[in-house]
Amino acid sequence: MIELQDGMLLYHGSYISIPEIDLNRCFGGLDFGRGFYLTSSYEQAYNYVQLSIKKAMRIGNVSENFNPADGQISVYKFHYDPNILAYCFQGASVEWLHFVAANRKKDLFPQLLKKYRTIDIIGGKIADDQTARTLQRYIGGADFGLPGTLEADRVAIEKLLPNRLNDQFCFRTQDAIDHLEFIRSDRYGDIRL
Repeated sequence: MIELQDGMLLYHGSYISIPEIDLNRCFGGLDFGRGFYLTSSYEQAYNYVQLSIKKAMRIGNVSENFNPADGQISVYKFHYDPNILAYCFQGASVEWLHFVAANRKKDLFPQLLKKYRTIDIIGGKIADDQTARTLQRYIGGADFGLPGTLEADRVAIEKLLPNRLNDQFCFRTQDAIDHLEFIRSDRYGDIRL
């Protein structure tokens, strides 16, 4: 079951340490929309560091000779507050699929974007590289059929379920961010999993 609990440790893999989270630096077009993404899996955050470094190099945030060992895993403690609205998708369901598709292509399932627009934190399964390809094929509509049809949904979810989908939590508002306590950053090159 995917859920946030008081005192839970959450992790973010990046090319830098992030003691202060700035939502203005967060990109849109991701699984659960614009926000700061964390996971309960240290290994998943660790595995994301190299991708973050490649993206940072591509957009010029770091130099070509940046040492990948200097990447960071930032560790946060979540402090529960009943006034923060959180919703966690519990699996690769049709609604999860449609919501992820809507965040990646705004003209798909706009009713879901509206339904979840006031949620501070959205959690659920993460689309890794393999699942991202399946989602792109689903959104494109050519391989599985028209997105939102029973057949396209069935085929996409059938292809997604065998993948080991870890969790992710998208902190979408400053109120949500304010409930994260920065604990430390671990240097990628010093970690042995």
